[in-house]
Amino acid sequence: MALIGRASWVVLILVFCMALPTKPQTAPQEQTAPPAGAAATPAPQSPQSPAQPQAVYESATVLKATTRLVVIDVVATDKQGRAVTDLQRNDFRVLEDGKEQEIKVFTLQQPSFTAGAKATSARNVTLPEGMFTNVPQSKLNNALNVVLLDALNTTAPNQAYVRQQMINYLRKMPEGQPVAVYLLASKLTLLQDFTTDPEVLQEVLRKFKGKISPLLDNPTGGPDVELLPPGAVDSGLVSDQMLQSMMSFEQERVAFQTDLRTTYTLTALKAISRSLAGYPGRKNLVWISEAFPLTIDPNLELTLNSFAGTRNYSEQLAEAADALTDAQIAIYPIDARGLTTSSLFDASNSGRDKFGRARTGPRMGAAISAESAQLQAVHATMQDMAERTGGQAFYNRNDIDGAIRRSIEDGSTYYTLAYYPANKDWNGKFRKIQIKTERAGIKLRHRLGYYAVSPTSFAEQNHKKQAEAFGEALSLDTPVATGLLFQAAVLPPSYKTENTVLVNFAVDPHAISFESKADGLEHASVACAVQAFAKGKSIKIWSSTITASLKPETFKRVMQSTFPCHQSIDLPAGSYVLRLGVRDENTGLLGTANAKVTVAQTMPAPAADAKPSAEKKP
Repeated sequence: MALIGRASWVVLILVFCMALPTKPQTAPQEQTAPPAGAAATPAPQSPQSPAQPQAVYESATVLKATTRLVVIDVVATDKQGRAVTDLQRNDFRVLEDGKEQEIKVFTLQQPSFTAGAKATSARNVTLPEGMFTNVPQSKLNNALNVVLLDALNTTAPNQAYVRQQMINYLRKMPEGQPVAVYLLASKLTLLQDFTTDPEVLQEVLRKFKGKISPLLDNPTGGPDVELLPPGAVDSGLVSDQMLQSMMSFEQERVAFQTDLRTTYTLTALKAISRSLAGYPGRKNLVWISEAFPLTIDPNLELTLNSFAGTRNYSEQLAEAADALTDAQIAIYPIDARGLTTSSLFDASNSGRDKFGRARTGPRMGAAISAESAQLQAVHATMQDMAERTGGQAFYNRNDIDGAIRRSIEDGSTYYTLAYYPANKDWNGKFRKIQIKTERAGIKLRHRLGYYAVSPTSFAEQNHKKQAEAFGEALSLDTPVATGLLFQAAVLPPSYKTENTVLVNFAVDPHAISFESKADGLEHASVACAVQAFAKGKSIKIWSSTITASLKPETFKRVMQSTFPCHQSIDLPAGSYVLRLGVRDENTGLLGTANAKVTVAQTMPAPAADAKPSAEKKP
């Protein structure tokens, strides 16, 4: 079986070669690709079709394990923590599960700054009317930096402190560092796309006033809320049985809150990974949070830091870890609390626990011990996430602006190594990677491994789970995904379009997995979907699937142009936001983009000399 990888450093010219669809489809349907040997002949374009300039796809250098090439970014520093930039290919040894691998790709990535260069934004190219894309529009030569402001797991006072520290950093931000800002609350929001302009970023931070998390016990800060009057337990007004029941209920409540925060956090990590997958090179995720509710473990075990109960997140955790790996994301966790001391000695603390019991003697010692253990667990989680993804953790320091600066500097200079694994058994298990160098005094940091996911693992999932994953990506609440790059022309209703809205997709074929079978043909399956929104509410989803069986000469032509997919939708008069999506049905790799369309109340009559529209084929 031959797989065409999601990334191959291939630049192709985007050409639309689409046929107009016929009937609108309101449920997933299968479209038939052209006959195996047929040439991909472009259909005549509608006079109302938008201009179709040539566009360039540059596939990201993200290479998934299932493409038979594993990519590792390696940060090399000396004893003073300074970047080492003179290492050569033969200075490195790569081992997978203890077995040495042959390095096939070796490059050094360094910041590229141009003195006096104008700050750029990632999306500064104006497309023709009716044309939409998820292709990153600007050439960003440096490692990408994403700041994740975690309001879900951080109290309001610490959010305000982080905001001020971010502004302090931006005032002295070096030139040429592309930064994007995301906000994690009950959903993930993109506050600012990639830009090297510190003034734009400062304005975003000035407008951000923080979010109150409903899933924290004390989202506005301060001591725990007391559930019983002072002395109610010690005086015997509350029986031991009632106290145990209350403690059990409180334990379950905290577990439920932590469960939701963990689920939202894992969902956000996957969404960030999908959003960054189409950008080439390393991405540094600077995650500023007060409490990290999960521990990423290569053996797929998850520990909730605030509750000793059992929750199984193995599947979700594997998906999130795999997505981070695919997108070349290194996590740099920063503790939003700065240098912390025990809350028991805070002036606002009453000296009692949640149940009104005085914290004296053994209770005081137990409370201090429990709080210290929880803090250590949070810091261990931060360290663990950083080490496993090739980043660095920062805690017990008040200069959060310095931690941000150090994170970005650390992830800006790195080596990229890639190899074809000798082990061809794609069993989904975690494989440990070791990078060694004979050069003395050099410290290497890199992600610790990857999950050897089978190429058919997504296709083998049940349809319900596949639909849920696509539906999540098609939500306007989710940042656009760039794993599968495409461009789309949206044509409003007309007599030429048979009074339906037409969406013509042109998908980057180099990111689609083609499978060579015994019949000598290249097989692929791609779904395209459109979800319409009016005033922020979902109206309807249209989806269809194209299955292709291409002869070698046809396959060659497709790889030199684009993979076509189209969708026809019926909408009443009004203005709509459309979420466009495409997905490789074999690997689950997907891309999304936002579009707009206006449907007029009445259709203009055709000109007297206009040619009648072609009759529909039975």
